Amino acid sequence: MRISVHRMKMLILGFFFLSGMTGLVYQITWMRLISQVIGGAPFAVAATLVVFMGGLGLGSYIAARTIDRFQGLRLVRIYGVLELATGIYALGVPLLLILLRIPYGVLYNNLYEHILAYNFFIFAGTLLVLGVPTTCMGATLPILCKYSVARLSRLGSSAGLLYGINTFGAALGALLCGFWMINAMGVWGSMLAAVAVNCSIGVTCLALTPRGENDRSEGTIASREVKRNMGETPNVLYPPVVLYCALAIFMVSGFCAMAYEVFWTKLLGLLIGPTTYSFTIVLVTFIAGLALGNLAFGRWADKTKDVPGLLIVSQTAAAFFALFVSQFFGNSQLFFAKLIHGFSDQFTAFFIIQALTLFGFMILPTFFLGATFPLVAKIYTRSLSTVGRSIGVAYTMNTIGAVLGSFCTGFILIPMLGKETGISFVIAFQMAVSLVAGLVLVRKQGKIPRRAAVLAIIFIAGLTLCTFYPSWNRHILARGKYHRFEEAAEIAELAESTGWIRAAFSGADILAALERGELVYYGDGIGGFTTVLKYHGPFGEAEYSMANSGKMDASSRGDMKTQTLLAHFPMLFATNPKNVMILGLASGITAGEVLHYPVQRIDVVDINDRVFEAARFFDPWNNNVLNDPRTRPIVQDGLAHLVLTKATYDVIISEPSNPWMAGQASLFTREFFEAAREKLTDDGIFVQWFHCYQMDWDTFALVGRTFADVFPDSLLVSCEPGGLSGDFLFVGFKGGNGPDWKQARHNISYARHSHNIDLAYPELLYRMIVSENLDEVFGQGPMNRENRPLLEYAAPRLMYRNGDVHLALLRRLLEDSRLSSDTRSHLRVLLESVDARIDYAAYALSVYSP
Repeated sequence: MRISVHRMKMLILGFFFLSGMTGLVYQITWMRLISQVIGGAPFAVAATLVVFMGGLGLGSYIAARTIDRFQGLRLVRIYGVLELATGIYALGVPLLLILLRIPYGVLYNNLYEHILAYNFFIFAGTLLVLGVPTTCMGATLPILCKYSVARLSRLGSSAGLLYGINTFGAALGALLCGFWMINAMGVWGSMLAAVAVNCSIGVTCLALTPRGENDRSEGTIASREVKRNMGETPNVLYPPVVLYCALAIFMVSGFCAMAYEVFWTKLLGLLIGPTTYSFTIVLVTFIAGLALGNLAFGRWADKTKDVPGLLIVSQTAAAFFALFVSQFFGNSQLFFAKLIHGFSDQFTAFFIIQALTLFGFMILPTFFLGATFPLVAKIYTRSLSTVGRSIGVAYTMNTIGAVLGSFCTGFILIPMLGKETGISFVIAFQMAVSLVAGLVLVRKQGKIPRRAAVLAIIFIAGLTLCTFYPSWNRHILARGKYHRFEEAAEIAELAESTGWIRAAFSGADILAALERGELVYYGDGIGGFTTVLKYHGPFGEAEYSMANSGKMDASSRGDMKTQTLLAHFPMLFATNPKNVMILGLASGITAGEVLHYPVQRIDVVDINDRVFEAARFFDPWNNNVLNDPRTRPIVQDGLAHLVLTKATYDVIISEPSNPWMAGQASLFTREFFEAAREKLTDDGIFVQWFHCYQMDWDTFALVGRTFADVFPDSLLVSCEPGGLSGDFLFVGFKGGNGPDWKQARHNISYARHSHNIDLAYPELLYRMIVSENLDEVFGQGPMNRENRPLLEYAAPRLMYRNGDVHLALLRRLLEDSRLSSDTRSHLRVLLESVDARIDYAAYALSVYSP
């Protein structure tokens, strides 16, 4: 295939755009595949990200050491080989993960309590799987920079254009994966599409030949322009100390960029909801800002006479704008509540407006953060013959900073300092490094007094601001204002009546006047953000509520009916239960109720380490569960624990948070239900919590159908004694014999030890059964699977659809209910007996259900 050199360069730009897109597709799909083996626990996710980004840095460094020996067409062909290798190796990633499942199971069961050793093998296995393709990806940037840069005088614009285009591709990849590809094509289909793109790029590059060039006679081909300018040197040869300062700023910029991304993603989850769509928008807008910075500063780098000065100014500006954005975000709940309340009924328009709004705020800090690559490339490259080496080394330093920023933010800064102080520290760090580098530059230029004074003033002002800002009202952030406006009339009224400017800059003060209760726990952790609020009940008694990522998950009163039934329904019917697993600790009330039965061990699995601290506030209601020697807390992803553990359980109770929260929908998949069934004893019972608010029939049926396919002998149970309401339980019996009422009458004596419920006899629970024969109720249709996580993409679309949709779902459940004649007979007896109705009322009142 013969084309002109100019067209070839344009084609390579297009290929690098697609390469950036596939890189993000791989990162997202591989992280999902890996989480099925090692779990989605914080270190596992961090290990995947570190290996991915570390591989990019390693590939860049390897290319830097060798690529300057090649020119012209050979560079294009080397790039093609790397793209082809990435695509081919990507096909083998799922197979490698399957092979690792057995050794990881052995390690999990023998080394999990030795956390350092276990995490080392987690990292080693991830490196084994992802090391090769990510190294190939990382090598492409210095190779294509070597190919594309023909003149040092245009190095900034050429390198900035190349990296900016690649970064825009990455933004597109994140957008496609987050909104369309995985939902429509599945994880495997998305990965195979990326493989096809990579392989097509590779084959095309190997087939390309520039018109008029003869590679057989030269061995390596350089364009005439490159040959002509090979001896060109930069206008300014900077001394080594300036080069080192530039590399230091580039590394710190990578550190801070990743830190800001982590901080803002977690913070914005409290403002706009922690959904897959929201996180995608944050990621895309962040990456797009970096890309624009690359393009703009690439052009300016070639025009300015003081590139180091521009680098220092850009990074100082990035730090100041990051401080402003952090302060605004932390106090903007009313602003975003107004935005959500006004546009949430139009899904597409809502997310476009949300994306544009976030982009408008994040563009300034990300734009200036994106300046570093072309500016450092311009400073650090000393000749055209060493472009590959210079850019490769510089990019490696930036990648090292990015890896450290991501890891340190998630595992050190947030757990130890919290989001507010952590952001202040990072901003101050970026300012300090930039301004110290500025002082070094001023000293080299011999302009010490005047410029040094200016830098000192800026530094003092910056540190002073970082001492006081960002300043947020933690009480407001403790509870999200991003959904269920029908239950928060005051928030809805404020969202309608408050102007945009006032909501943006005075919203925190307005909301503070509405807040009630006392914030008694505020926990920023590796695995999540947990708060506990204390209220005074109608008779002055203390009541507590727990929220995760701003979403209320447990309470000592309002959720008592669900928390207790999750424990007692399966435990009453379990035959001689010894080992129990509970997924999701929350208040610990469910686990505490299980302890009333003669169990030997309860494994409480939760991915959020802060929940184990927050649950202590519920000790008066949770039977002091965390101090009981039979309780074993496990900080781990629920699916990974079930896949890897060798333990078996008589009862498994799954009570995760709502499936619209990112990461939770995987706990409602067929693979999760199958893993639970596999770990049950022969007569084991599995209980899955689910909700019908913010839900329609098709999505509710998706989960019910998936559950019934794995547990044919199953029930749907309402948690509301007064009828159908918000919470339901899917109850599956592995033995196929259904509920054993004789066993329940034997086990009721244990339930009577509880101070949280008053259940006179188990037959009262007949009134809670909504339906049997769930396969008939939910019929034929799609399943929710890891490869096609339909629930993850459907649930967020329903967050703001309640009311009529909820009522229609409840009507459908009543109309399609399937109850055996025996169950109907018992229901008639219970409804006709005055004593039974009194006993049932006593139960309802004991769990605070009028």
